[in-house]
Amino acid sequence: MKPLKYALKNEWYIFILLSIPFLAAPFIWHQLPAQIATHFDLQGQANGYSSKTFGLIFIPLLNIGIYLFLLYLPQIDPKKRITIDQKPIPVVRLIIVLFLFCIHGSIILNALGYEIGSTNWALVAAAIFFIILGNYMRTIQPNYFIGIRVPWTLEDPKNWRQTHKMASWLWVAGGLILLLLFPFLGAQLYFNFFMAIAVAISLLPCAYSFYLYKTKS
Repeated sequence: MKPLKYALKNEWYIFILLSIPFLAAPFIWHQLPAQIATHFDLQGQANGYSSKTFGLIFIPLLNIGIYLFLLYLPQIDPKKRITIDQKPIPVVRLIIVLFLFCIHGSIILNALGYEIGSTNWALVAAAIFFIILGNYMRTIQPNYFIGIRVPWTLEDPKNWRQTHKMASWLWVAGGLILLLLFPFLGAQLYFNFFMAIAVAISLLPCAYSFYLYKTKS
């Protein structure tokens, strides 16, 4: 099935999310200041501004571009190892669209006078993404685009399976730890913990894959 035809039939709700910012823009245009905050520090204080035109359309356009890229990704796989509906690719498409939709929404709400508070909620959303993707990690088939793509996994299907099984537990555990820590840590400390865990769940599976390779050779 053609990617766009598949998306219109099976992911029509994503098209609704992608269109909402453009449908809402004419109604809020005159309520927005000429310059709106588009970047915030960990305490939610604005430290970067853009024109309201840029603020209104850049992230929605970026969202469309990323979605289309992920939609057509299986078409450019030289070995056709992944399909458009293969788990977790549809889930990844939806989560990324939702994440960017929420970021854009928070920027617009702030520009309209609503207080967004600490930006650590975005890190919490990323932690939830770790948990969701971790649950699907063990189902990912070998491919060039999604998963732990290091030489040792790509050259050995058994290495791929074992590495992703380990990564699945690691990503879920890392996400759960971040959710549990959120109510108890300040913004800066929570950010530091997030970065440490993000680096750990990214690098440890690669190291484990290399370990499997060395023990096999």
